[in-house]
Amino acid sequence: MEPDERIASLIGRWSGDEEVSATAWTAAGVAHAELTITPAPGGLVLDYRETRDDGEMTGHGVVSGDGWWWFDSYGFVPAAPGSATWAADSLVLERRSDRGRNVMRLARDGERLTMRLAAAVPADGEVEPLVAGNYARADGDR
Repeated sequence: MEPDERIASLIGRWSGDEEVSATAWTAAGVAHAELTITPAPGGLVLDYRETRDDGEMTGHGVVSGDGWWWFDSYGFVPAAPGSATWAADSLVLERRSDRGRNVMRLARDGERLTMRLAAAVPADGEVEPLVAGNYARADGDR
């Protein structure tokens, strides 16, 4: 993945609300999340913190070139990198494992950042929504 202005548009601190679907790891509900996206050689680093009434989930993602690695407080360590591609103005981050497949889409929507996370279990199954987040800048205007 070539660095370009689309990556630059994602850089910053973001804060907002999320609609969370039920999964094997969590119940459906609402959450508040903070994302910090910083530039990195050949890509970006994403730090994520989701807070709900019943707890917190943190994550750390690395995009380098066309690879994508994600580590989170659920404890699943990636066996292999996922992929990082662009579909129009959305950064599409996809991972597969023996637990299934998930697809995260990050995009700017005017002055807001949107994140859509979906998953399929098994990996070749139907992709279903997990999280829909809408965030405003937490670090002032850029």
